[in-house]
Amino acid sequence: MKKFNKALTVIPTSLAISLASSAAMAAYPNKPINVIVPWGAGGDSDLTTRIWAKAVEKDLGVPVVVINKSGGGGIIGTSYVARAKKDGYTLINAGLSNMLVTPNFSKAPYSFDSFTPIVKMTSVPLGIIVSEDSPYNTFEKFVANAKDNKITLGSWGASSSGTILAEIIAKESGYKPRYVNAKSSAESMVSLVGGHIDSAVAFPPAFGPHVEAGRARILVMNKKMAEYPNVPTFEDYGIKGSFEGWSGIFAPKGVPQEVIDKLTAATAKAMKDPEVIAQYKNIGATMDFRNGPEWITDMKTTYDIMKTAAADSKK
Repeated sequence: MKKFNKALTVIPTSLAISLASSAAMAAYPNKPINVIVPWGAGGDSDLTTRIWAKAVEKDLGVPVVVINKSGGGGIIGTSYVARAKKDGYTLINAGLSNMLVTPNFSKAPYSFDSFTPIVKMTSVPLGIIVSEDSPYNTFEKFVANAKDNKITLGSWGASSSGTILAEIIAKESGYKPRYVNAKSSAESMVSLVGGHIDSAVAFPPAFGPHVEAGRARILVMNKKMAEYPNVPTFEDYGIKGSFEGWSGIFAPKGVPQEVIDKLTAATAKAMKDPEVIAQYKNIGATMDFRNGPEWITDMKTTYDIMKTAAADSKK
């Protein structure tokens, strides 16, 4: 019998680990991917996430499961993902609020540096909304009545982007509303059309269905939309600044590059699908695909602006 040279079969431990890791990543994904939405169901982030999840499933070949973990102005769900395994199976659809505003305006157990941005999918303009039967049929009347604190305004968390942006707008306009916080913008809109609050700040995915059904009216928006050509913008009233939200997928810091590449490629493909484009347009979201490296510089700039705003608010 021939003797087998055992020396030829020995693979260095470090190389074996590297090969095993590469093999595992090459197989990514081989089980369901969970995407956390740190807000309630039916809101802007929830809707944009569900469209994305269903679209990339086709290319990734595994279920992409959307899980709502609301509470704490987005902190609960965002913190959960920051602590998750760095294997690409727990992601988050984050937005301006929980990724750039909350870390600056509250003692969140995470920071912008706790995550790796993978892809930006959409952006949406902010609007101030009232019910269809509201006596405030123009932004001028709204401002005049809000100066004495009589008007309630719904948002989705004391440190959320909606509340922070609403506060900037209020200061620029010279009024001070009484904020009523909900778990999501969708919940705020339900309170608005139900007559429980006077107004709300929201993005098109949340207010669009109510406006189209004749239950709500847009007083002013961040920018013009073809769907609402007669609605004035903040700039029309001399209010300057970027008051828009965005939706993007992030992973815990340290996720392998192979994971990022696969998710980016799947998203890029999905964003060209006419059916996906139509779905986003239907909820009032503007397609705005950008990969992480292209997107991160803008986010860092906005993060610094929010950091300055937070410092000013404490003076």
